[in-house]
Amino acid sequence: MRNRRDRLDTHEFNGEQIIFTSNKPRVNNPRTGKAATARALGETSPAENTSSESLAQWLVKNPQFARAQVNRIWSYLMGRGLVDPIDDFRVTNPASHPELLEQLTTDFIKHGFDLRYLVRLITASRAYQLSSDPNDSNREDTINYSRVIPRRVAAEQLIDAQHQVLGVAQEFSGYPAGMRACQIPGVIAARGGRRQQQLSADDQMLRVFGKPQRLLTCECERSNETSMSQAFQLIGGPAMHELLTKSDNRLQTLVDSKRTTKEMVAELYWAALSRPPSNAELTSAVHHIEQSKSQRSGLEDVAWALLNAKEFILRR
Repeated sequence: MRNRRDRLDTHEFNGEQIIFTSNKPRVNNPRTGKAATARALGETSPAENTSSESLAQWLVKNPQFARAQVNRIWSYLMGRGLVDPIDDFRVTNPASHPELLEQLTTDFIKHGFDLRYLVRLITASRAYQLSSDPNDSNREDTINYSRVIPRRVAAEQLIDAQHQVLGVAQEFSGYPAGMRACQIPGVIAARGGRRQQQLSADDQMLRVFGKPQRLLTCECERSNETSMSQAFQLIGGPAMHELLTKSDNRLQTLVDSKRTTKEMVAELYWAALSRPPSNAELTSAVHHIEQSKSQRSGLEDVAWALLNAKEFILRR
């Protein structure tokens, strides 16, 4: 068991908590003093064969499991849970739209707890597809989903998107090159037992942009707030510098392809923003590249501007 971070929270530790199987032949019930009989969760009779499958079956029997899962996915897609905070399911914190939550829960169970189905259902809704532009009727609304509330993408999404745009493999300490940020299975401090290894530039970006270290089982550990540290990382941090200057990234591939400047700018826009540049954007970018000391340095400037654009960083 690892050392506690402080003496205030007895449930919070640095890194993972290691639990050893007891060598005692039995465990006594503290109330009766007799040997406690092992049984599966939710069962009254002794357990003969227990497995992760029996635990899963016990979980899905409880409608609260489906309700919490629906609320979590809704929060990730819509920016706010029907129950908010999403981990706070208590009687005194009711859902903002209880009928909707129950209908989604029932439908989720009916379709066999299919997460892809649930995501597709929510993203196909009118509420999800509303504009983020406010009007007089919804300008002050933050809980009724009458418009999209712009928010920064999560740390993992941002890092993975940056690397995809520039065609560079991610590098996280303790993991093979190319593993995406959203695939990282553990906390930074506990990876492979390498506790003293130096964090990579990508690791530092994840930490600055609020990826939780998973010391607590609470969504509140994640931070989606903006900060000056984040701005400095985007403007000229080591991770951004490495992405832009790497010798074999997308920018160098474009230079080597001998394509026209307009074609190269168009590809960068499609890669970063999933759209072509407007006439004004294309003219400005081409002019900047042609006036730069080299085609490569001009492309780096354009790529830097796209990776710092609100359209790239914000979900709108």
